[in-house]
Amino acid sequence: MSFTKEFIMDNLDPIKSFSSRRLVALIAFAFLLTFVAARTVVYLVLGHLMPNFFLTVKGVHIHHFTYGVVILVVIGFYLLIFRPQSETRALRVSALVYGAGLGLTFDEFGMWIMLQDDYWVRQSYDAVIIITLLFLNILLLPTIKGLLVKEVSWFWDKIGGALRKKTGD
Repeated sequence: MSFTKEFIMDNLDPIKSFSSRRLVALIAFAFLLTFVAARTVVYLVLGHLMPNFFLTVKGVHIHHFTYGVVILVVIGFYLLIFRPQSETRALRVSALVYGAGLGLTFDEFGMWIMLQDDYWVRQSYDAVIIITLLFLNILLLPTIKGLLVKEVSWFWDKIGGALRKKTGD
């Protein structure tokens, strides 16, 4: 199997459907909302504006990326075993739960990629920005692809027309 441009574009066609794009939008919404909520709660707790309810087991703080990983495992298992039909409430709720799991996990991406207990590393922000841009690309791909095809066709027609005039064909 080779990953040519045609292979990639042909396999992105299912994302064109409204229901698939809607699921991606739900995942992106839950992802961003969870990221912002997690950051806000941490700021409030560390600023002593909210009680410290962080889970600590035998002196070890359990970071919320652990909850995110557990959520991703559980929702992945659910989706594989029960396979909810498209256009169902179960699949929409699964998309929201999946997005929340991603948000919790990637909020602390820098911690698990750097293997340090430092919440404020830049890699977490970079990961969230990259994932958000990926979601936006998936959501906007059909629109962008249509525009690109239109523009490339127009450009090709102009260049081809100019070359035909110049060569006399």
